[in-house]
Amino acid sequence: MTSNQVKDVIVVGGGIFGLSVAYCCARNGQRVKVIDRAGIGSGASGGVVGAMSPHTPDEWNPKKAFQYEALVSAESFWAEVDARSGLSSGYGRVGRITPNMNTRVQALSIKRAASAPDIWGPRFKWDLIDTHPLIDDSYSEYGLVYDTFSARIHPRQACASLLRACQDLGVETIAGQTVTAITDHAVSGDWGEFRADAIVLAAGAQGFELLDRQYNRNTGTGVKGQSAVLDICLGDAPTIAGEGLYIVPHTNGTVGVGSTSEVTFDDPYSIDAQLDDVLTKARRLCPAIRDAPVLSHWAGLRPKAAKRTPMVGKLPNLDGIYVAGGGFKIGFGIAHKIGQLLADQIAGLDVDLPPTFLPTHHLS
Repeated sequence: MTSNQVKDVIVVGGGIFGLSVAYCCARNGQRVKVIDRAGIGSGASGGVVGAMSPHTPDEWNPKKAFQYEALVSAESFWAEVDARSGLSSGYGRVGRITPNMNTRVQALSIKRAASAPDIWGPRFKWDLIDTHPLIDDSYSEYGLVYDTFSARIHPRQACASLLRACQDLGVETIAGQTVTAITDHAVSGDWGEFRADAIVLAAGAQGFELLDRQYNRNTGTGVKGQSAVLDICLGDAPTIAGEGLYIVPHTNGTVGVGSTSEVTFDDPYSIDAQLDDVLTKARRLCPAIRDAPVLSHWAGLRPKAAKRTPMVGKLPNLDGIYVAGGGFKIGFGIAHKIGQLLADQIAGLDVDLPPTFLPTHHLS
């Protein structure tokens, strides 16, 4: 079936990037439709961890500055969304505890503590501490870092709150339709074609498949992650980063633990011994969760662009087609800023994106 329905903006993908773009475009007064082949808020955005942490306060560059600005503004954005939706995103700036694992990391942490006031300003701290009640003493040999900038969010709750806020602004959502082709001002699939002034491709790992065909190159891939939800309430305790994993206390009385980063796998949605290893390390690191039962598991693909940074902006050689993808580990921290910048770009305004984010960089 072919549809001649025209919208101002069609967003392909109902994850955190797609919903953020839809919300910001609708807030600008545009008519928006969101299409997702699975379900709104599924895919990588349906995870359970939700750490929102900054780059370290040293060797500053446009990418780090962009994430810094996004994390600063996240608090007001999610307060606005939650007020509109009447739901809780689980957002909170709770800080983060990170063990220094060896003398090299300890020396870097000391250096970063000295540079943090100049780079982060007086509002946020990168402090060196000796111990913390949440961290096993065996991890305190080289001291710990306590930063007050890091935050947490509950991915599923955040997507639910943002979806409700989008709907309040009149955004139309359609699930179960797979986009198989993009052309000037249009997307199509077995269901027909939709046209719009602007199309935003925000389909996560699946979005790279469309770009690969369009530009005949590898633009990105999905990295498998496995994580778990533990039945224990740590309130507004800081997140914990160590042993290559995150431990994130959530407001709903659970703790998210994860995740693996797997580039080779047989099934992107299966749970296996690699998650057991993550849980073993997490329980060794944080005694408070050692006896907490596992409530549920999650596995899925997180989108990673071939050149590692997010890919954001107008695509070359296609009229009216934009992209917002490759959030990988920082997606929830920057999605709202990406959404506003793309909404502004679609509205014809000049926007300032890091050069390494631009599609021309990724496709060169």
